[in-house]
Amino acid sequence: MPLVIFTGFPCSGKTTHAKRLVEQLETKIQEAKPINGPGHNYSVVYHSDETLGIDHKTYYDLTLEKHARGTQMLAVKRDIGRGRIVVLDSLAYIKGFRYQLYCEAKGVGTPHCVVQVMSLEQKCIERNNNNNGSNTKWDPELISQLVMRYEEPNNSTRWDSPLFSVMTDEGDDELNIDDIWEALVLKRAPPPNAATVVKPTSGNNFLQELDSQTSAVVSKICQHQQLFSIGGDVLIDKENNLYVEMPSTAVSLAQLQRLRRTYITLNRMRTIDVDRITPMFVEYVNTSLSKDH
Repeated sequence: MPLVIFTGFPCSGKTTHAKRLVEQLETKIQEAKPINGPGHNYSVVYHSDETLGIDHKTYYDLTLEKHARGTQMLAVKRDIGRGRIVVLDSLAYIKGFRYQLYCEAKGVGTPHCVVQVMSLEQKCIERNNNNNGSNTKWDPELISQLVMRYEEPNNSTRWDSPLFSVMTDEGDDELNIDDIWEALVLKRAPPPNAATVVKPTSGNNFLQELDSQTSAVVSKICQHQQLFSIGGDVLIDKENNLYVEMPSTAVSLAQLQRLRRTYITLNRMRTIDVDRITPMFVEYVNTSLSKDH
């Protein structure tokens, strides 16, 4: 059930630490079995670019990279919530992707943590050059590009917390398995948001209302941007004091429609009162836009 997200530069030693953690977690599970201790019924599943068939060349093309993140997300969704600790050995250098993974864990009510494997860029390039396996070598120029794109995890944000860091350049630096075990198994997971709690559907007209109300919100945002270009607050419902807080950069219709489709997907099989659809969608849009801009 719990999710471990590894993040770091290429050739930072991330995979070495991830596989070591998998072994340590499996040992912890075995130790808990005789006494039926916490986590005794867990198993560990490991996903990486290699296991998912994602080639290094993927990171040259932003479209292919987006599809690769989708493949990683599908693997996590498939395995999370089945009595497994899911370890994702990924670059995960985009904070928005880490936020999506956090939402997936929170949506099923399971703990998560982020492990950052740190190393200097030059050290990463040296390790890459010393790697004799041609199939696992990176283009040094691509490593530098990915280092420039890297968005550091921040322990003060809920999607990057708890954050565990390890410095590969220090030979004896190791992850604290006890702290990670406590974060994943011994601590209670944060409660899911009201918008993501799975419940039975309610009423035959629910899907129609879900579609029409979310469409109305998107239309009002588009009208606002046509009149005022960027920024400002979009009045959605004066009586209930509902506003969408627009960022200082333009938001495309395609982006708004993606948010709408995601929200509908999350809620089409769940029960929320019809009069809560718009307020909750407005909250979802505000949260999403604040993270993306």
